[in-house]
Amino acid sequence: MRVLAGAYNGNALRIWLVFPLAFCIAPGTFAVDQGLDLANKAEQLARAGNSAGALEILREASQRTTNSAVAEDRIGFLYQVLGQANEAVQHFRAAAAKDPKLAVAHYHLGVALWLGQVRVAGVSELEEAAKLSPSTVDYRYRLGIAYLELGEAEKAAQELTKATSLASSNAEAWNVLGRALQQKRDLDGACSAYEHAVRLQPENDAYRRDYGLMLTETRRADAAIEEFQKILKHNRRNPDVWVNIGYAHLKQGKYELAGSDFRNALSQDPNSPAAHYDLGIALKMTDQIDAAQKELSEAIRLDPALPEARYTLGITDWQLGDFAGTIEQMRSAIRLRPDYAEAHYTLGIALRQSGDLDGAMAELREAIRLDPTTPGPYNSLGQILRIKGDKEGSQEAFAMGARLKRDADAQLSNTLEQGMRGGTMPNPIPGGRPSGQQH
Repeated sequence: MRVLAGAYNGNALRIWLVFPLAFCIAPGTFAVDQGLDLANKAEQLARAGNSAGALEILREASQRTTNSAVAEDRIGFLYQVLGQANEAVQHFRAAAAKDPKLAVAHYHLGVALWLGQVRVAGVSELEEAAKLSPSTVDYRYRLGIAYLELGEAEKAAQELTKATSLASSNAEAWNVLGRALQQKRDLDGACSAYEHAVRLQPENDAYRRDYGLMLTETRRADAAIEEFQKILKHNRRNPDVWVNIGYAHLKQGKYELAGSDFRNALSQDPNSPAAHYDLGIALKMTDQIDAAQKELSEAIRLDPALPEARYTLGITDWQLGDFAGTIEQMRSAIRLRPDYAEAHYTLGIALRQSGDLDGAMAELREAIRLDPTTPGPYNSLGQILRIKGDKEGSQEAFAMGARLKRDADAQLSNTLEQGMRGGTMPNPIPGGRPSGQQH
């Protein structure tokens, strides 16, 4: 599946340190504290651009704060604003220790730890903040992003769903919920979440792009193209949009149109590895193998760390009878992505053709380990085991391949029936999308 652009990286939990949003504590809820009074003065200096003066006042405040958790948290927050992360964490910890039920202190500590790459402890503090104040949207939202970055899509979706229920007009929360649902393979739910984000902020091209890509993945390519064309209306020369339109046409099997789209993208950005790779796919699908190889080789030159381009180039070598080339490209793809099951499978077949039966068996077994649901490697392994005289092993491999093939045929039949009723259709593009490619 294509990876959506704008996915959250390690800085996604960055505190957008906006002073007016930092504290919403009603007057009179805590006793006057000298440290808090000094923190207010430090804030005034920071607002005026006098960071050195603010830090000096904060150091004095640190000495004079005694029992106020709120003051400790406020001082920590200002230290974070001024780029003093270690001091900030120290004061957030002190605030949480003095008042374990002060949710904002746990929240600030969680974000600060996360930004410092102390992720397990950071998530624990964010969880505590959400537990103490379950109706605070930002706590749910930031915790959801943390889970998403950790690959815990189920937990991320739960928290982000709560965030959108608390703030249904928050377009960014809806968009990130879409990513979480996509990660957990709830594609229809993801599509709906992206659509919410677009409705709330129709001028946001990034949200519209994510929505369009998800429409493509859920086999609504025509609707996806409509969304991409809305972006083109005010940004006609955007190469990434042309690539996305081409990808939608690829998913429809309209390879000529896709090739034209990718050439449009390359006319705007000749150094786009994505456009060269996708054009190579379109050319391959129309049996223009030499031209496809040229485009795939250019994609590799521009982005040597693109395993899918090497895999697809290896497939074209196979089509030309160049098994040595296939072996070289598959090994290159596997070096870049050791868990590339398709590459292990194809390498196993190529090694068998070259006479290396033991090497072929090793690759086929690795392909099965990585993806035990694909029938092809079992059948190829069964053929080699039969050649080597292992009748029992061969029969077992063939039986497993046959069972998986029956299951796959039944699933395909059901999918085709759904497609005729407007549901999903099988993927016409071999090889998949580059795992790190973003548009």
